[in-house]
Parts: sequence; C-alpha cells; structure tokens
Amino acid sequence: MGLNADWKPPVFIVGASRSGTAMLRSIVMRDESVSLVGETHYFDDLRTRFKDRTISSMSEEERNICADYFRAIASRPYGKQGNPDDSWFTRDELLTYAAELGDSVDCIFEAFCKLRASRDDAQIWGEKTPRHVFRIDDILALYPAAQVVCMVRDPRAVVASYRDWHSGDETVDAGQKLDQQRARKSYHIVLASLMWRAATNAALQARQKHGPDRVKIVLYEDIVNEPEEAVRDVAEWLGLKFSSNLLAVPLHNSSVMKVDHGAGISSTPKNRWRQVLSDREIGVIQHVVGKCLTDVGFDSEDVKVSRLNVAMSYATLPYSVIQAAQANKDRYSSLPKYALRRLRAVLKV
Repeated sequence: MGLNADWKPPVFIVGASRSGTAMLRSIVMRDESVSLVGETHYFDDLRTRFKDRTISSMSEEERNICADYFRAIASRPYGKQGNPDDSWFTRDELLTYAAELGDSVDCIFEAFCKLRASRDDAQIWGEKTPRHVFRIDDILALYPAAQVVCMVRDPRAVVASYRDWHSGDETVDAGQKLDQQRARKSYHIVLASLMWRAATNAALQARQKHGPDRVKIVLYEDIVNEPEEAVRDVAEWLGLKFSSNLLAVPLHNSSVMKVDHGAGISSTPKNRWRQVLSDREIGVIQHVVGKCLTDVGFDSEDVKVSRLNVAMSYATLPYSVIQAAQANKDRYSSLPKYALRRLRAVLKV
C-alpha cells in the first residue's frame, strides 16, 4: 500500500452528540486533500487501556487487540459489532506502518488515520469523535499543530434529536438494534441537557486555553442558516480553498429524515424542536443548561416551568444515570474517570 510522505497537520471534529459533527466531516471531506476517519473513541477507550505502553513492550496478543480495534472500526462504525476480518487492511499492514511512525501506542491510531488518508490520496488526516471534546488537551498535547473544530447546536434541538433518534426505525440489523437500545436507555432529559452543557463548557474552556488558532467553535445553526458563509469560514480556518462543492453533502444520521445522498445542507431539522418539545421540556432544558445557553449565542424561550416539574425531572435522574452507565459500559475503560471528567466540565472545575 503506497503511503503519502507530505503530511499536513491533523484535523479533529468534536462536540456534543447530535450536533452536526457527521455533517461537518462530510463537508470538509468534499475537499480532496482531507480524509478523516469516523468515530474511533480512541482517546477515551483504547488509549486509556494502553496508555504509556510501547508497541515493542506489548505481547503479540496485545498488539493484535490494538490492531483489531481499528480493523473492526474500518469494517463497521464504532459500537456496531464490526468484524476485524472484514477490514480493508491487515494487522501486519497497520502494525508495520505504526512501527515506522514510532513505538508509542498512539502510533497505531495515527497509522490507522494515515492509512485511510493514503487510500484517499489525501494529505490532511484526522478523525471525528464527538465525545473527544473532553479530550482536547490530550489531542493537542499529542499533536500540537492539530486543529480542533467543536460543533455546538442549540441544546433544545440536541435533546429533541437524541430523544427521537431511531424512533420507529425497524429496518436495521443486529448491530444497529443494539445501538438503538443503547440510545433509548441513555436518554433522560436532564442527563442529555447536562451532557450538552458539559460538552459546550469543555469547548469554551479549550478555546480559551489553547487559543482560537487551535480550537474553533462552529454553530450548527450558522451552517444551516448561511451555509456558504459559514462553510467558507471553516474552510479558510482550516487552510482549505472554498468551493460550492463543499456544500454538496449527503443528509445522514438524522433522527427523523431518511438518508439522502444528494440532499445538501438541510435546514429542515433546525427548528423541529419547537414543534416536538413541550413548554415543560423546554423549560427543564433551559434550567439545566443555564447561562451556557446564552454564552454560545442562543436565546432563551419565554416559557414557564414550575420548581416541582424541575424537581421531578431531577428525581428520576439517578436511576437513568445507572441505566445509561450500564448501556454504555463497553464504551469506556473507567466509569469513575469518565463521569468525573464530564462532571468537571459541567461545573467548570
């Protein structure tokens, strides 16, 4: 397999779930110089298991575990029971290239990304994992020249999208059904709102710490309202040449609309939350996210929600947290560390 030699700094796309990270990945990959792998969850999953290990110190079994982690993702998206043997590259190809890059376990991750970029004949490599918004410090410590784009969407739209994700869709296989079950068990209006608040605080803190040259916050609503202007801004920040071709992206991963490979950027989902959320739900969401709503430029709706309604929403949260933790237990190596990192982002600690 031929590999590129003239690599440019990597690009990472992060943000709260259901905030348009997949859409932005599709947009930037319309530029032929960019190839970003889909969700790897590497910094929250495999890296925590093998942190500070060297490839040469691993057993053959451990090296195979690392290689097959990425080979499974190459066959099917993360969490959807991918088969490593269905991958388009072998263990030896991945591990041999990783060894050329260095002896760190991080080199296996980088090798995976660069193998994909080489296959696409691209010079800019990287990946898109929403929850890596909590790992921006780790990403920029490892790749100081990297650029991180944080997608942010109106929390009321995010909660509505997450609540209705996969609803009524039975045309799925076993892996997708497991993902549906995970999503349903993970949903709680307060939990979803807290996760949005945590992700948005993490993005704001990262931009303040690392500067706007390394971390850029992009609003989903800006892209759907003024696609040419917003996409041009992102492209220029990434050092890409803007063309109308960047706007010709498929509609995918919508909670209510079917895949349309020729849809372009759709504004249909933008205000759907106004029709599907009750005033009580809107009020609870706004109460939970607090001033973070206006910190990123969204207006608060003038709705009334009683203290009793808010209290009742919080009362059922502990059970939902336990259920969500069980549903997502395979997606993190340490639940206490996972929860603490998000709690600190919520509280801005």
